Amino acid sequence: MGRRSLRTIGGCALAGVAGLMATFAWTADDGAEAFEAAQAYYRQGDLSAARVQISDALKSGTSSSATHVLEAQIALGLFDGVGARNALKHAGDSGATPASVAHLLGHALWLEGEGDKAKAQLLRADIPGNNKAYALRILGRVQMDDGDFVAAQLAFERALQLAPQDSLIWTDFARLRFAVADRKGAIEAVDKALKLAPNEVRAIEFRGQLMRDQYGVVAALPWFERGLQIQPNDIPLLEQYGLTLGDAGRYRDTLSTARKIMRLDPGNPNAFYMQAVLAARAGDYSLSARLLQRTNGAFRERPGPMLLAAITEYELQNFNRAVDVLQRLLAMQPDNMMVRTLMAQAMYRAGDPFDALDAIKPIAVRTDADTYAFMLTARAFEASDQAERSFAPLNEASISIVRKATPLPEAVTLDAAADEVRRTPDNARTMLPYIRLLLANQDTDMALAQATRLQAGNQGVPDAHLIVGDVLAARGDYLGALGAYQKAREISFTGPVMLRITDALMRTGKHRDASETVSQFLSYNPENLTALRLAGYYNLDAGKWTEAVFLLNRLVGRVGDNDPILMINLARAFAGAGQAEEAERHAEIAYRSMPANAFITVHYGRILLKAGNRPKAALELLQKADALMGPDVQLAKDLVNAKAAFKKSAKRQ
Repeated sequence: MGRRSLRTIGGCALAGVAGLMATFAWTADDGAEAFEAAQAYYRQGDLSAARVQISDALKSGTSSSATHVLEAQIALGLFDGVGARNALKHAGDSGATPASVAHLLGHALWLEGEGDKAKAQLLRADIPGNNKAYALRILGRVQMDDGDFVAAQLAFERALQLAPQDSLIWTDFARLRFAVADRKGAIEAVDKALKLAPNEVRAIEFRGQLMRDQYGVVAALPWFERGLQIQPNDIPLLEQYGLTLGDAGRYRDTLSTARKIMRLDPGNPNAFYMQAVLAARAGDYSLSARLLQRTNGAFRERPGPMLLAAITEYELQNFNRAVDVLQRLLAMQPDNMMVRTLMAQAMYRAGDPFDALDAIKPIAVRTDADTYAFMLTARAFEASDQAERSFAPLNEASISIVRKATPLPEAVTLDAAADEVRRTPDNARTMLPYIRLLLANQDTDMALAQATRLQAGNQGVPDAHLIVGDVLAARGDYLGALGAYQKAREISFTGPVMLRITDALMRTGKHRDASETVSQFLSYNPENLTALRLAGYYNLDAGKWTEAVFLLNRLVGRVGDNDPILMINLARAFAGAGQAEEAERHAEIAYRSMPANAFITVHYGRILLKAGNRPKAALELLQKADALMGPDVQLAKDLVNAKAAFKKSAKRQ
């Protein structure tokens, strides 16, 4: 795998300096002062300054194995595998034995993506004892990349037996626990690392990433800021900070951070990516495309940049290119419904309505399908000469609710899943599909038994609690489900967790708690589209017009005005807030998109009736709504008022 991206996840080679330096002798000369300064900066973690000083030491003309070993360690700390290998070659030429630097060479080979060669170095039997823990730590990272999490755990456990106070081992052990979905275990491990070394920036960086996963982007920012107070020029921290600032909607600060990264590391692909995201959000897709090109393919197989590339191509009307990128991304993330929806939309715009229908069908038949999916399905039916089949999805699109997220159908049969569980009965990765299939077959008794067993053995895994909640909800026990969902929230308060909790709260009559839950989630994730929509609708239902306008207007600013249900609801909020002109404008946009939609028609009519300046149009819209909806008590009253208003205006004329 590419190692440039490991700046955001890699470990830093700051351990074992004293022991290694003791192995080599230093002869005093004109470079001695620079070498000592490099050592001091290295111990402090200021790797950029250390690199400058070690370069000065080497330029003095005096070279030793110790100089080149330190040069390699600094390069490894800066994730420069090539530089480290070159330095180690010079160290060998100057007398360093292969065994004494095998742990460093294995680290360098891993950074370069040479996993097998790295393992060969890290598993050497002659590695000195004081370097063993370091070698085992890097071996664990190599095995994580291979997907062999059992072997990785054994490597980290052996490393901790040798060096139980090593903060970096605990940090990488936390990464492993996170990789196997043990969020609670990951937090405990990284907190242990910080207790041992409170200023270890790699531990601080990963704690910030865990905080972002646990609560949201705003909660993570103080951790990255804390790390940058210690090492203001640390590139991985700056990258995480800049990307998180963007997710929090602090675009000016993101740009400032990206520019700082560029000054420290010209050509840094993450800095170009941050700027590309900002350009896309500003609507300058041509600039976004140019900035993405300047990453030189560093993110070709990373989901976030791939999604940005697809959106950029789509907005530049390059629909077939967008489809190509989205197909690759969907192959990597087959359960990503947003990617599937975007791919269907790109296919539709590329003139392939049948392919679009095939792509959107798995979403449109779900109970949690959104308005956009229904509208896209209807348009694809119309474009493929199946207009009569467009009525059902259009009717579904008229319902202004946010549906609870549910998992995609499993790709295996129930029997096949049961066989997998029998082979590995305690494996969450096989248990979860099996339980979901039991639910799909309405065998809730067996599903509950299996889910409860999974939960008991995986208290730190959010999905283990979520599946128990899902089973209890399917059995109608929403209070029990709420308890399970709250346990998941304590570990990781993500969007799916938030939706499940709010759904359970609403079903148990705790409407205020549901609204507060969404508000809390939104406070940590201010740019989350689902939370913005849900919070806006809750405020709309509660008659909090100003709050609803603010939230829904922000949402429209993010997604555009192509969602007619969103637009009519924003119009309702404007009307409630007494902004008649804005209400009419947004209602008209919604109506133009879906003139046969009863929900839009009736509310457009009511908005015009309340404004009072177009009584004829208001009456006509309400009469049309009556024909679309059938008998309705409130609509009947509206019609009486509209007829009276129309007669009154006619008399004045």
